[in-house]
Amino acid sequence: MSIMLGLFTTLAVLPFLFFSTDAVGSVGTLAISLGTSTVCGISAYTFPRTIYCTNISESVPTSPYQIYPNVSFDFLSASTAFLCGLKSSKRVIFCWNGNPVKTKQVYRGPWVLSDISVGENHVSAIDQSANEIRWWSKAGLFPSSVLGNYSSLTSGNNFTCAITSNGKVTCWGPLSSAMQYSFSKYSMTTIVAGDSHMCGLDTSGFVICKGSNNLGQSYSPPGLPYDYTRFAMGSSHTCAIKQPKATAVCWGGSNGTHFYTPLNDTSFEFLVAAGNITCGLASAEHSILCWGSDWRTVSVRTLSLPKILPGICVAEGSGECKCGFLPNSGNLCAGVGVICQQCDSLWIQQLLHPELFPLPSESKRWKVEDVVGLVCLFVGACGITFSLSLILCRKEDVRK
Repeated sequence: MSIMLGLFTTLAVLPFLFFSTDAVGSVGTLAISLGTSTVCGISAYTFPRTIYCTNISESVPTSPYQIYPNVSFDFLSASTAFLCGLKSSKRVIFCWNGNPVKTKQVYRGPWVLSDISVGENHVSAIDQSANEIRWWSKAGLFPSSVLGNYSSLTSGNNFTCAITSNGKVTCWGPLSSAMQYSFSKYSMTTIVAGDSHMCGLDTSGFVICKGSNNLGQSYSPPGLPYDYTRFAMGSSHTCAIKQPKATAVCWGGSNGTHFYTPLNDTSFEFLVAAGNITCGLASAEHSILCWGSDWRTVSVRTLSLPKILPGICVAEGSGECKCGFLPNSGNLCAGVGVICQQCDSLWIQQLLHPELFPLPSESKRWKVEDVVGLVCLFVGACGITFSLSLILCRKEDVRK
């Protein structure tokens, strides 16, 4: 019973320690624009952090080309028709489409931006300097800005959604009402949108998918908390990283709720999707692998892109890395910043399956020990309280 109590307490405490304040969302260093047959990524080991793109429709891999080779970028996002990037200065957004590249400067100004998210006909970003979301859209379909402390910003076809500080999903745009209502009874830590559906994790670590479900893309798979993380949403399919080995699993499309794993033995850092295509960054080589959404004819292809960053480079010591930083991320960022370790399932998997993880480096070991210490302290306190209650009850029975 004490083992079960300890396990229950661990599962109950961990979401409040790590997941309620650190939404995962899209990583933002890789994006697919299926309408322009383009995949772009931010290169690793170089500074400036250049964007490289390649054509995904060619049967023979094409040579990658650069976007603004002398400019450093932090974030990428894409829709069917175009892609956008946020400069490392966090004050300029460029957008472009296809090859030859036609670029447009969407924004240059004083606001410090993050988490750009591109929908079908709009661009949104979080203004860090004023705690608000800002939009650039056609025909005034979105508000110019909305005040509030939001995270996990994501966009679909004519809607943008984000999570408030208390875990509630709020949406804007012509198709926002139905999506917001479908998530109204859940408290979420992360959301990722496809064309017309959206998936994420609630505060208990379970998958919640809502929206269009004509091909099973909004199926919410059962399992243990944090079994599925880091979602990628196509037009009618969903993919996620399956713990504890970080393999890719997909459903929807021509498969319905039938699950398929394109590469059983490959671990991924993150996935992105568009239309019927999914791409992932392989953990071992930081190469980009892509596949279609029909499990019967899955053909995995390696793109001719350079090594891509597995996350956003942030200033070391900025306080942004709540769960430490990735090993070797200083080199990945070419000495200009580090990449935060994602909190979505690292800690719970290390506690429940330590045999699957190598020992952490000295720089991160104290954090694991602190977590274990806090959990043990909490469990110990519960045990003492329970024992005292039994003693008092027995004394009361004796008196009677």
